[in-house]
Amino acid sequence: MLYRDKHMSGGEQTLERIGQLSYFDNRALYYLCNETPPKTLALAFLKMDEKISGSMLGVLDMKRRKFVHELMALQKNVSDEEKDAASNGLLLIADGLISRNLIVKKGQFYYGSERD
Repeated sequence: MLYRDKHMSGGEQTLERIGQLSYFDNRALYYLCNETPPKTLALAFLKMDEKISGSMLGVLDMKRRKFVHELMALQKNVSDEEKDAASNGLLLIADGLISRNLIVKKGQFYYGSERD
């Protein structure tokens, strides 16, 4: 399941499908990747579209990218339920960033706000 039930978060969520991350700019992806634990990123990457995970890996610093790749290799045989849970966690974290206005939706696209 690479989408989330509208009632899972208990609040109003913006993102319902992991595919919506393809509408994030690099700054928004950077914020999301830095707020998400490496294990969660690794599990979510194992199930998501390669273009999206590649874009997300591209915004990570080299050390963190290498660590996430190592975790992906270690966790490749994890159940689909755990991978789905990680994907849903990623959506919850993204919604949290949106609610804090670190990521702003304009039309169908999402942009990372500049920090002061």
